[in-house]
Amino acid sequence: MKAVRVLEYGGQLVFDEAPAPMIAGDEILVKIKSTAVNYLDLVKASGKARQILPIDLPWIPGHEFSGIVEQIGSDVAAWAPGDAVFGANETGGAYAEYLVVKAAVVAGKPSNLSFEEAASVPVAAQTAWQGIFTHGHLEKGQTILIHGGAGAVGAYAVQLASHAGATVIATASCDDEAYLNSIGASRVIDYREAQFEKVLREKVDVVFDLIGGDTQKRSFLVLKEGGHLVAATQPVSQEETARHRVSGAMMRLAPSGDGLGRIARLLEEGTIRPDVATVYPLQDAAQAWKDLAGNLSPSGAGAVRRRSHGKIVLRVAL
Repeated sequence: MKAVRVLEYGGQLVFDEAPAPMIAGDEILVKIKSTAVNYLDLVKASGKARQILPIDLPWIPGHEFSGIVEQIGSDVAAWAPGDAVFGANETGGAYAEYLVVKAAVVAGKPSNLSFEEAASVPVAAQTAWQGIFTHGHLEKGQTILIHGGAGAVGAYAVQLASHAGATVIATASCDDEAYLNSIGASRVIDYREAQFEKVLREKVDVVFDLIGGDTQKRSFLVLKEGGHLVAATQPVSQEETARHRVSGAMMRLAPSGDGLGRIARLLEEGTIRPDVATVYPLQDAAQAWKDLAGNLSPSGAGAVRRRSHGKIVLRVAL
């Protein structure tokens, strides 16, 4: 099969032939239609975080995908060849014509989304859902502060929190204020012009930190006692959580077909919506990575801020 691979840490992306995968009893073989480009792929491929994010070289990137079920394992009853699905795979592998995944991590593709749109959803939307609900315990009537609200994960967090009946405050650039207001943010704080802890008059119940660094440290100042700080980019200081009498944890995405199914229903209802910025053919993955890297700027402790919103997607079907 054709695939894009990383042959060595820090090396170039290579578009060539790769061995076709084999399935086990609880797995399905998916003919990939589209996959999305994520910053996590770049980090893993660089080798800079190999102690905590190791990969087996040669490695095929791609953690989220959409496609058609080609074959099912002997223990799989929920899916049949021909089904349109989407999902996330923790180890990557979606920059290829075919991908083997556990049947339990996929959901039916929303009927109102294209394959390109569907491929942009699973990682960002599930990270947002698990961050604000599973780890942040957000409830109706509460207030949440989302750092990096205009990014891929942040935008879903804004939409999901607003739909749940929470008051949503987001930090972003002023250029994204209208966009964030349109998807449910009650207030947008321009991180370049104001320090959020100095302009917030009331403390919040949940902070969803997608930035890290000094932003995370200052977030303790705006949390109510008993509140929750959920981070997606770096560990949370347990000394600070104890001192401020709050809870805090760094989350890691746990792909779930059931959870993704709930998200799919919200997408079909139009309650939340995806945002695709650019679509490239699979063989242009290297250019897509350059575009993603150029759309990011450093923001302390190795975290990044996006200069514009919308996911970059690769069209895989050849």
